[in-house]
Amino acid sequence: MSAGGIYHTIQQGETTSSLAQKYGLFWETIWDHPENEQLRNLRKNHNVLFPGDKIFIPAVRIREESVITDKKHRFQRKGIPEKLNMQFIDLYGDPFANAPYTLIVDGKVSNGALDDQGWLRAPISPNAQQARIEIGESGELWALDLDVGHLDPVTELTGIQARLRNMGHYNGPVDGKDGEGLSRAIRSFRSIHGLEINSDINEAFRNKLSEVYKT
Repeated sequence: MSAGGIYHTIQQGETTSSLAQKYGLFWETIWDHPENEQLRNLRKNHNVLFPGDKIFIPAVRIREESVITDKKHRFQRKGIPEKLNMQFIDLYGDPFANAPYTLIVDGKVSNGALDDQGWLRAPISPNAQQARIEIGESGELWALDLDVGHLDPVTELTGIQARLRNMGHYNGPVDGKDGEGLSRAIRSFRSIHGLEINSDINEAFRNKLSEVYKT
């Protein structure tokens, strides 16, 4: 407990955006608070946290408005919904340009088309849990199932596994365990992106993986 707020311990699947929804704040109000400077330096991305991280939640500031009585007044909360931003590319970095997609988030279906760089940008609830994205037409369908908010930082082995799997290099479990399947995936990624071809997980590899995955 701290004066004017509380510390919250991150659970799997929680993000700064989902906590902002829970506590009635903007995510920027939480993430940019001085008490969270160390966490910002460690994690970089406000929605890629790790279980056990501690984040400071400042107290809600009460705002008062003067209004005329006996009339209807409409107030709108800002910052809702959250945005799902994903780029779809092949192993060699070529985008799935203008491909049709179906997005299913917690059972709600929407349809659209990726832009010419393969980006899908769609509003979702900050509390979204499950998403399925289907790219292409029937018969040539490519699908991705997501646990929204569950991506671990690239500093963690689970974060590396998840990124490599989502990019098509790795087809094993996201379990934090090393193995030959993960080693092959690392070598595959390294060979395509101009790194020395080995299975080392070092700073150069993590930086390139973050750059290509864009988080």
